[in-house]
Amino acid sequence: MKISGLLFFTLLFIYSIVPVYSTDISEGRIKLSIDENQGTYTPYYLDDINTGKYIPLLFEKDPETTILSIIVDNKIYKMGNTSIFSNEFFTTPGGGKIVWTSTVLKVTEDFSFLKSKKSSLSDGFKIKVTIENISDNTNYIGIAYLFDTYLGEDQNSHFLLDTGAQVTSEDSYSRNFPAYWVSSSKDTTVSGLQGMVRGPGITVPSKIIFANWKRLKDNLWNYTVKKSRNFNLLPYSINDSAIALIYDPIRIESNSKRTVVIVMGGFSNSSFSASESIEDSGIGTLFDKTLNTEQDPQNTETSVRTDLIAITDLIKKIDNFLEDPENVTEGEINLIKQILETLKQRKTLYENR
Repeated sequence: MKISGLLFFTLLFIYSIVPVYSTDISEGRIKLSIDENQGTYTPYYLDDINTGKYIPLLFEKDPETTILSIIVDNKIYKMGNTSIFSNEFFTTPGGGKIVWTSTVLKVTEDFSFLKSKKSSLSDGFKIKVTIENISDNTNYIGIAYLFDTYLGEDQNSHFLLDTGAQVTSEDSYSRNFPAYWVSSSKDTTVSGLQGMVRGPGITVPSKIIFANWKRLKDNLWNYTVKKSRNFNLLPYSINDSAIALIYDPIRIESNSKRTVVIVMGGFSNSSFSASESIEDSGIGTLFDKTLNTEQDPQNTETSVRTDLIAITDLIKKIDNFLEDPENVTEGEINLIKQILETLKQRKTLYENR
């Protein structure tokens, strides 16, 4: 996403007079900065553990350009851009959630953290979108998610697919889906933003679309792809690409729900799974990460900083447990003790180097 100078200064003025309440939730290499007023978020990746440098994985200057859109019997609602829905943010043991409520629907975006198969720290995140029909009527409800990517916009190939194919112009899939797509980067340690399309626990969309952001935003539910068309929309934007995941409307009875699971993260020639339960406290996963963190004898500083991230994650988990101590199991307490013991042993190794 690219914006003009005039629009940028307009946004800057608005943000200077409207109080912004943001909350950061993080684990491992992933941080989600959530605007509680608008219900928007920006995901960040810890690109350099030693310096603490984060890079945004989606367009950062205007988080509202990443859009969750709900269609209810041909009426379209954009979360964060409609007065029909009120929103609240809550922290959870696994991360956090945004809850949107109207007289007809309750929409929940539940965020939790994941690690790819090759990572010892969380390097991805899961979005579980649940639509609950709280009306007395049966409705046909669909979900569309427009992600405003930017990492690949300085290259001819804006997206790469798991097959090795490059996406240099508009494209779409409604069958024979790739396993994942990548908005690639050459200027960062991480190779780009990876979005999973299929895999354990992941909801396969009805369609995915690669196109210019503004074109997609203006006609998200009825977009016609022209494969000969690039990512420009003159005079508004140049090389401004985005991806949309479309989940076609289905019949939802009164007091029934529909759920889709979306997974994204830093790309490191690996893949993510969403098969873990989102209600899990996460302490077992954290134990696995701590136990399997590889120590680099040639770079003690990096190893120490990696363990410090694990300690920070552990403290957050313990804080969450203290909010509801009666539901903490003996097994979870034992895992905490084992994590602390593992980190203590590492501390001794560091002192002896």
